[in-house]
Amino acid sequence: MRSYTVEIKKDLNELVDDTIDEIKRAIAWCVSEGDIDESMDNDSINEVLEYDGTKHEIIDGAVPVYTHELEALMFVHKWTLMEAFEGAGICTVDEVLKNPDSFVLGIEGVAVYCYIEQEVNAWIDEDLDDWFNEKFGGN
Repeated sequence: MRSYTVEIKKDLNELVDDTIDEIKRAIAWCVSEGDIDESMDNDSINEVLEYDGTKHEIIDGAVPVYTHELEALMFVHKWTLMEAFEGAGICTVDEVLKNPDSFVLGIEGVAVYCYIEQEVNAWIDEDLDDWFNEKFGGN
């Protein structure tokens, strides 16, 4: 029997953690620029991050671009990634497969993006308040 080893440069948890760290840096920058302040709630902070595309740019930048990395992530986390993809409701698998020019990273890249986005949104909903209060006081 043959055995195979799949190497993953960064696993999903690392991708999510790195993305959340980048979101935190973006929030800190927005605070220093006066775009976010202590009076704002999670929804308002999220709105600032989404208004100019910062949040989506950060998430997009976290998705690996090399096919072998995406395929390795899909191989190891197929059900988790497909659940995230289907939960996002952005399109169907067939749409991705039929429009490769629109989805350059394929179903794997779209699924990884969806997963990271959902995890970032969960962090914003569940933990942003505590982090923001600890870092900047009040909220």
